This record gives sequence, C-alpha cells and structure tokens, in this order.
Amino acid sequence: MKKAIHEIAADILSEHKKPMTADEIYGVIVAGGLYEFKAQNPKNVLRNQLRRHSTNVSGAHQASKAIFMMASNGQFTLA
Repeated sequence: MKKAIHEIAADILSEHKKPMTADEIYGVIVAGGLYEFKAQNPKNVLRNQLRRHSTNVSGAHQASKAIFMMASNGQFTLA
C-alpha cells in the first residue's frame, strides 16, 4: 500500500534524526523518488501536510493525530 505524504515525511525525519525544513524534506523525497506529486506546487502540498499534522499549529483542518512539531525557524521534528 502506498504511503501518504505525511508518513513519508515522518520516515525521513526519523532516518535523518535532525530537524528539517519542508524544502529539505521535499529534496529527499524527490531525490529518492519516494512519492509522485501530481500537484502544480508540490512543495506547498508537503508544507500544508506537515503543518496539518503538527501539534503546535492550529487551523480549521488539523489532523486528529499530530506527528510533527514546527519550530519558529520553520523546521519540523517528530512530536
């Protein structure tokens, strides 16, 4: 079964063991061919999914289970 983009991002953060920006995570995804983006702006899709699944970001469509934390510098870590 194909993984969701936020699951792939969590795997990347777990493997790299350091905070990463959405752009850095996107670079790893593209370099490894880990996900096929069909959107016109895939970085925004990834960034939105990271924020949606973050504990310290509020919004109308937050996921019920947060798996990331976003730092003030825009880097994400596992929660």
